[in-house]
Amino acid sequence: MGKIEAQTVKGFRDLMPVQAKRKSEIISRIKAVYEEFGFQPVETPALEYLEILLDEYGEENTKQIFKLKSPENQDVALRFDLTVPLARLVAQYYDLPKPFKRYQVASVWRADKPDPGRFREFTQFDVDVVGTSSQLAEAEVISAVVEALRRIDIGDFVVKVNSRRVLNAVINYAGIPYDQGKDVFRVLDKLNKIGLENVKLELSRGRYDVSGDFIPGLGLNSQSISRIEDYLSLPKGERKTVISELASLLGDQSAVELVRLDEFLTVLGMTSEIVSYDPTIARGLDYYTGPVFEVVLKDKTQFGSIAGGGRYDGLVKRFTDVEVPAVGFSIGVDRLLSAIESKLSADSVVDVVVTVMDRDRLPDYLTIANHLRKSGQFKVDLYLGEEKSLRKQLQYADRVGAKIALIAGSDEFQKGTVTIKDLRKGKAESKEISDREGWLKKTREIQVEVPRNQAIPTILTILKTNG
Repeated sequence: MGKIEAQTVKGFRDLMPVQAKRKSEIISRIKAVYEEFGFQPVETPALEYLEILLDEYGEENTKQIFKLKSPENQDVALRFDLTVPLARLVAQYYDLPKPFKRYQVASVWRADKPDPGRFREFTQFDVDVVGTSSQLAEAEVISAVVEALRRIDIGDFVVKVNSRRVLNAVINYAGIPYDQGKDVFRVLDKLNKIGLENVKLELSRGRYDVSGDFIPGLGLNSQSISRIEDYLSLPKGERKTVISELASLLGDQSAVELVRLDEFLTVLGMTSEIVSYDPTIARGLDYYTGPVFEVVLKDKTQFGSIAGGGRYDGLVKRFTDVEVPAVGFSIGVDRLLSAIESKLSADSVVDVVVTVMDRDRLPDYLTIANHLRKSGQFKVDLYLGEEKSLRKQLQYADRVGAKIALIAGSDEFQKGTVTIKDLRKGKAESKEISDREGWLKKTREIQVEVPRNQAIPTILTILKTNG
């Protein structure tokens, strides 16, 4: 029997230690912000009954659900997002205090076409407010996400805001049947990806994409398309000015939510540079009922939106007779990771590797490593391999990204000392060494022998000195 090829399934990926550490750091920073805003954690299962997930994702997105059979032969599926499971949870545990402010970070699955930064399994970090129709809730989740992204230090970004109420007014203004509105929204949502001319083709007779596949059009007449173009041509600029122009075109009622939201965002110091109005934002999921929003990186637009959300007042009502208003915002952690990998340190997985020079003294090495760990100051890796060569062990330390190697041979044990080697400084300065004398001099500079009880303060000093 031949060997099985070791490979990941298309659209899925492994995260190696450095990437996993970066992802963990992103999640930790977001979590800290959300808890500062008073949001509480929840967890929901990866599998839901299929009937819970169907319909709310729209006909097109329903095709992207990973469907399964339970051991009891029931139709179940991997969750497509974290919002519908939240709606189910709120209906199932209806006595939760309201407004209910929750956050959740977990994997979701979509069987769509993989792209750079887009995978079939990915992590979402959601923040939601359930049980209030006040636009204060929109302002709260937007403010929380903005602060979280600032803590991650991702560079310049903008939150783009629109409203389903506005989009419904556009449908009415353009004379389009209401039941065709969702299809129009999906096309408008592609504007930044495919451009205005291709949007107009999809609204009318259809078009061929880059692969040669034909995308059927919606068959709208020229007058309807012209009026949609009027809407898309609204001037960009200050949020208040754009919303005023919007109200002039579509009527004051269409912009009521945006006017109120703008008031709260202004109080929070959210200028139009941070939160702007964008007529193209529609969000692809059918359950949105009010304001919708997305976040894009200004200098890395190829990654598309790194976060998105909106108001979904009708979602909980699928499970109960009571309408429960809600609004949420979701950060795509994996897409964010792909976009900002270079901004986070690549060598922070391990601080210290404790080398093993004398295998007869393994309990002593274990004691040293345990002492360092219990200090709570370092991430410590005790070398567990069979290799006896110090050179090989230092190569291992370098490969795992360690900053320091702690060395103790028979001489050190006899004297009650350890040798602390600064691996980062050694790597940088070794490139400048041209002779043996230089090597000996640099070696003395990058490592120091100290009493064992001075190991912790010595390591702290080296880490602080070299960043």
